[in-house]
Amino acid sequence: MNTFPQENTTNGQPVKNAGSAPVLLDVVDLKKYFHVVSGLFTRRRSTVKAVDGISLSVVKGETLGLVGESGCGKSTLGRVIARLETPTDGMILFDGNNVADIESSELRNFRKRVQLIFQDPYSSLNPRMSTGSIVGEALVIHNIAKGKERKRRVSELLKTVGLTEEQADRYPHEFSGGQRQRIGIARALSVNPDLIIADEPVSALDVSIQAQILNLLKRLQREFGLTYIFISHDLSVVGHVSDRIAVMYLGKIVELGEKSQILQTPLHPYTRALLSAVPMPDPRSKKTRIPLAGDIPSPFAPPSGCAFHPRCPFRMDICSTLEPELTQREDGHFAACHLP
Repeated sequence: MNTFPQENTTNGQPVKNAGSAPVLLDVVDLKKYFHVVSGLFTRRRSTVKAVDGISLSVVKGETLGLVGESGCGKSTLGRVIARLETPTDGMILFDGNNVADIESSELRNFRKRVQLIFQDPYSSLNPRMSTGSIVGEALVIHNIAKGKERKRRVSELLKTVGLTEEQADRYPHEFSGGQRQRIGIARALSVNPDLIIADEPVSALDVSIQAQILNLLKRLQREFGLTYIFISHDLSVVGHVSDRIAVMYLGKIVELGEKSQILQTPLHPYTRALLSAVPMPDPRSKKTRIPLAGDIPSPFAPPSGCAFHPRCPFRMDICSTLEPELTQREDGHFAACHLP
């Protein structure tokens, strides 16, 4: 990976990439708001800004890790990019074409190129369908293969992800969690996608199985030239698979950079706190924990200024009044923080 962002603003401009690697995805000032109505007699309308003006880019062949606490909007961002949710505002430029407002046949063609791997490897699979039907369904929908050719493609896909041809007749409840996730990966691969959005694909698995699935994803990326957006709340997992990492907090990106920059020289206090909570494999190693006061603020009533300032141990007066922009601090390393 030799191309990283060179500039970024929060006024609707995409992150720019240097070098010759082609940009596959540009997200420009993307927003997704949910309007919630509550109250029995007096109707109150509230707005949740799940994704609030995010701009980033992904180049072909890389893995962009997206990390943050539960409720920060990272899964919603992935669903909006895949057009499972309609964006409130902004652009999603895929291969230079804006897919934020496409419909019908255009949307079907786009979804053929962008696939998802879901968090729960059981609820994401239809329990009434056999493994072969689950993996081969997209082949029929997109008119890729039918009959004997479909069966052959399904057999190849199962072998590719570490399953056997004989398991095509079994149902999801007959598999372990790791095997179910392999089925989900085979289903995503079936249409030869360019981009796969993996939404916490290993969080529901045992640690030993997590390593197998992560290594499988990395092998498939090498073999098929895949591009990943890898979503997780675990920085150690994200650091294992990612080329670059974006840290989200309350609907915004607060830090973005190369993996080594984020893990070794974090700039934002929130990133530092996340890193301080990662367990060390060596019990003799000591790490200073950075405590965060309170819980993540309610998305119904986010704080003024920097959204992180109520929990930040380094907050200043300006943090409560002025929202910091995501600006470049060093080559390819961006942070949204008032700290010098």
